[in-house]
Amino acid sequence: MRKKYQLLMCLSSAIIIIELFMIKFQQNCIVKWKKQAEKSMGQFMLMNQWTRIKQEGKNLDEYFIRNNYMKIAVYGMGYIGTRLVKELRESEIEIVYGIDRNAKNLYADIRLITVDEKMADVDAVVVTFTDEFNDICEMLSERMDCPVISIDDIVNEI
Repeated sequence: MRKKYQLLMCLSSAIIIIELFMIKFQQNCIVKWKKQAEKSMGQFMLMNQWTRIKQEGKNLDEYFIRNNYMKIAVYGMGYIGTRLVKELRESEIEIVYGIDRNAKNLYADIRLITVDEKMADVDAVVVTFTDEFNDICEMLSERMDCPVISIDDIVNEI
């Protein structure tokens, strides 16, 4: 009888430990999903504002011309970075290169480099990540001597 009791106690303890691991796993998933949802919402709001600007007949090159940023680099060559390159292609603004952690595996109409490569001088760098700007800005500021600007700020100032 004592052995059965000990076995039941061990099994109960094992079940409790498994349940705790499952709860922790679920909490981690929820945090991850919430972070992704917040990132997606930020991107949606940015693109909504950008669409409004286009509907008003304005272009983002106005910001760069006003601030005398004629040669720029674009950090982040995902959807937003690609749209920015396409919009500025027909303007006076020269996009010297794009910067992306995954540059070796991407295709773009402009030269792509990683953050570890030598970065040519530009008038400004535009960061297209809406949720990691502060960390990226700090890292780029250590390596470059030019303004590092968030795409959010550009879109909101037009």
